[in-house]
Amino acid sequence: MLPEHRQLQKYMDWSEQIMNEVRQHQKTLFNNEPYIGIHLRNDVDWLRACADVESLKTRSYMASPQCFDQSSSTHAYVTHKICYPSDDEILRLLKNIVLRTRIHNIYVATDKRPMIKEIEEHLAAQRVQVKHLDPWLPVMDIAMLAHANYFIGNCVSSFTSAVKRARDVHNLPSAFWGFSE
Repeated sequence: MLPEHRQLQKYMDWSEQIMNEVRQHQKTLFNNEPYIGIHLRNDVDWLRACADVESLKTRSYMASPQCFDQSSSTHAYVTHKICYPSDDEILRLLKNIVLRTRIHNIYVATDKRPMIKEIEEHLAAQRVQVKHLDPWLPVMDIAMLAHANYFIGNCVSSFTSAVKRARDVHNLPSAFWGFSE
C-alpha cells in the first residue's frame, strides 16, 4: 500500500462482534492486563520466499515499504534477517521489549510454529505468560494484535501491515523483527 493511502485506515472500524471476541480473549487469556502481540512467519513457505531476498537489493519486497519508508529506517534493503528472522533474533528483540515495557503477557499470532516453549524458556526470569489461539478466522489474530499494548511483526508480511496500519492510526507502538531495538 502506498504511504499516502495508509491514513485511510482511520475510516475502518472493527465490527462489534469482532470487538466482543477481542475483549473476551483479553479477559480470558490475560485478565485484561497489558500484552505484547507478536506475528511470526516461520514456515517453510516463508523461508522459501525469503531465501534470495538479499540478492534483490531492494527496499520494496512484498509489504516491506511499511518499514522502509519510515524516517527511522537505516537499512539499505530487505535482508534475510528482516524477512525470515532466526529464533535467536525473535527471542532477542522480544526480551528487549519485555524488559523495556515490563509487560509479561505475550500473544502469538502465527499459522505454524508459535515458539511458546522457546519464549517461555528464554524469558523464564521475566515470568512471561505466552498464549496462542490459532483462531479459525485470521482476522481475530489481526484484531488481537491491533489491540495489543505493543506489537512486533514481520516487515515483509501483508498480515503484519494490516495490523500496523490499524495501530498507527491510534499511535500505538510497534516494531519489526530484524530491526535493532
